[in-house]
Amino acid sequence: MKPWSLPILASLALCSCDRQARSTKSANPASTPAPLPVVTDAEIPAPASPAVTVEPGMALGTIATKAYGHAKFSGFLARLNGLPDPQKIPAGAVLKTPSLPIAFHQAGLDPRYQPAINALAKSCTDFQAALPHYLEVRRASGLNRGSFKIPKKAKDSFLICADAIEAAKRELETAKEPHQVPRATLDQFAQASSELRELASGSVDGYGYDSDLVGQHLGLGFTNAIIWVQEGYR
Repeated sequence: MKPWSLPILASLALCSCDRQARSTKSANPASTPAPLPVVTDAEIPAPASPAVTVEPGMALGTIATKAYGHAKFSGFLARLNGLPDPQKIPAGAVLKTPSLPIAFHQAGLDPRYQPAINALAKSCTDFQAALPHYLEVRRASGLNRGSFKIPKKAKDSFLICADAIEAAKRELETAKEPHQVPRATLDQFAQASSELRELASGSVDGYGYDSDLVGQHLGLGFTNAIIWVQEGYR
């Protein structure tokens, strides 16, 4: 090989790499964000009971878990029922536990935001519906850390939920002045979406905490959202 040929070959190699990169980029365009799904109030199942009578020693977290799937909805339940001290619920008190969309109707939600709330609510209930089978297969795998082959149905459900949450978050981010969704609210939903995608990958954290995090973030997100509504969209 002649010495003078080396720069030419190097140049050709760079051109080839550049063409390949452009070709790959063209063949794999950036994915388009999923649109906000249209979800009616009727599609969101209501808790088994529309109201709960508090028994002696009953904790709000227990009621929240039974009604909405996670103890972190206790703040949501407290705000919805106007409880001054969630830690001290008098026995005999009757707490309303409507479906999530109806709860926001009752709180006086601006109708412009109902589609986003409904999409978030459906993601929440769909995740809870898919979770038991996912956990059963995960336990059967015997894996404590790493990744396992997640059932396709659960994987698809988690990804659809994540897409819907992200679409709802984008919708809420477009709130117009004087309305402004607090960043803390949006961040909770963003974290829920991120955790769902991690679960869909088959990743296992070794502690069983990862699947619980989705419920935590959703509970805190809905709590922050209803506070936002009740306090005049500030």
